[in-house]
Amino acid sequence: MSTRAIVPWRVFAPAILLLFGGCAGVPADLGRNDVDSLTAARGRASEPARTDAEVAALVDGLTRAPLSPESAVRIALVQSPRLQRTYAELGFVAADVYEAGRMSNPRLGIAVLDTNVAGEDDQVTLGLALSFTDLLTLPTRNRLAKADHARLKRAIGAEVLEFAADVEVAYYRLVGAKQVAALRARVAEAATLSATLADRFRDAGNLTPRDHALEQAAGAEARIDATRADAEVASARLTLARLLGLPTQQEWDVPTSLPGPLEVEDDLDALVVHAGEARLDLAAARARVEALADRLGVTRWTRWVGDVEVGVELEREPDGSRRRGPTLAVEIPIFDQRRGRLLRARTELATATIELKALVLEVENQVRFAYAGLLNARSRLSEYRAVLVPQREAAVARTQEEVNFMLTGVFELLVQKQQEYAAYQGYLESARDYWFARVELMRAVGDALPSAKTASGARLDLEEIITPETEDMDMDMEGMDHSGHQGHDGNDGSPGGTP
Repeated sequence: MSTRAIVPWRVFAPAILLLFGGCAGVPADLGRNDVDSLTAARGRASEPARTDAEVAALVDGLTRAPLSPESAVRIALVQSPRLQRTYAELGFVAADVYEAGRMSNPRLGIAVLDTNVAGEDDQVTLGLALSFTDLLTLPTRNRLAKADHARLKRAIGAEVLEFAADVEVAYYRLVGAKQVAALRARVAEAATLSATLADRFRDAGNLTPRDHALEQAAGAEARIDATRADAEVASARLTLARLLGLPTQQEWDVPTSLPGPLEVEDDLDALVVHAGEARLDLAAARARVEALADRLGVTRWTRWVGDVEVGVELEREPDGSRRRGPTLAVEIPIFDQRRGRLLRARTELATATIELKALVLEVENQVRFAYAGLLNARSRLSEYRAVLVPQREAAVARTQEEVNFMLTGVFELLVQKQQEYAAYQGYLESARDYWFARVELMRAVGDALPSAKTASGARLDLEEIITPETEDMDMDMEGMDHSGHQGHDGNDGSPGGTP
C-alpha cells in the first residue's frame, strides 16, 4: 500500500491518538494501596508491600513476645492465605479496567480475485477498518470501568475488615481458653491432692467409703475438665494459626489473661450514624447504584448507535490501475433496537437500589443488635464479679466452718467447691464474651470504636480471681480430717481447698 493510499486514514488518526491518551492505566499493585488506605482509616493499620524475607523478619519479631490483638492482625495482613486470595480478586476488575480503556483491534482485510482472462493480473483488494463505535464509547467505558474498580476496592476493604475482626475473635478465644485451662489445671491439682489425702484418711479409718468415693469422683471430674480445657486451647490455637498463616508448632503465644472491661462504653446513636458513613460494604453498594445509573444512561443512547466501522480500502485492478478511498459501514437498528439490553440495565439498577436500601436498614440493625449484645455481656460480667463469685466464695467459707465443727458433711462442701469453681470459670468466660461482643460491635460499625482509646491495659489476673475476699474469715482448722478427727499428717483434709 502506497503512502498516498493511507491519506484518508490520517483523517482519523488525531482523534484516535487523543482518545488513546485518556485510556485507563492499571496500577502496578492493582489498587491494593487504595484498599490499604481505606482500611487504615478505619483502625486497621496497613502493611507496606514486603518481600518474603521482610515478611519473615516482621513475623519473627512480632512473635518473640506474646501477641496482642494488633500484632496478630498485622501478621494476618502480611501473610494470611485467605487475605491474599481476597487481594488477588483485584486482578479481575483491574483486567476489566484495562480492557475497557482500550479499543478493539483494527481489522485488515485482503482479497485476491483470480481472473479467467489470459494474461491479466489478479485483482487485489486491501482494506483496513476500525470500529467508530469503540472510539465513540471509549471515554464512557473507561469511566464505568474505573467506577467498578473503585467499588471493588471498597468491597475488598470491607472483606479485609471482616477478616481482621475474625482474627480478633480467634485471638480472644485463645486467650480465654488458656485462662480457663489454667484455672481447670489448678482445680484438678487441688482435687487430685484432696483425693490422695482421702486415700490416707480412709486407710486410717477416718473416712467413710461414701465420702472416699465422692473425693475420687471429684478428682476424676476435675482432671476430665482440665483435659477438655486443654483440648479447647489446642482448637483455638489451630483456628488462630490458620488465620495468621502460622504453623501451630512454631513458638508463638498469646497472654494467659484477658483484658479487663472498659469503664465506659460508646453512645449507641453516635455509633449508628458513624456506621452509615464508615461501612465499606455500604459505600460499595452506593457506588454500585451510581455506576449502574450511569450505565443505564449510556445504554439509552448507545442502543441507537449500532456498530459503525470506518476505514480505508486500496484496490489494484488487473490493468495495473489502483483505486483507494475511505469506507463506512453502519449497522441499521431495524430488527433489534436493543430493548433487552435496556431492560436488563433498568432491572440491575432497580435491584441494586433495593439491595442498598435493605443494607442501610441492616447496618443499623446490626449496630443496635451488637450494642445490645455488648451491654448484655457487660451485665453478665458485672453480675459474676459483684455478686455470684463473692457469694460462692462466702458459701464455701461458711460450709468449711460447718464441716470443721461437724455440722455438715463433706459432700456438701464438695458441692459448694464445685459451684465456686464453676463461678470462676463463668466469670472468665463472661470476660471473653465481653471482648467477643466488642469485636462484633466494631464489625457492625465498620470502624474502630472510639472507646478503645480509653482502655487502661489492666488484665484479669487468675490469682486475684481465685483468692476469696472471705479467706481471712476462714477458721484455721489445720490437721482436721473429713470426719472431724485429728489427722496424722497435719494437713487440712477438706476437699479441693482454694488452690
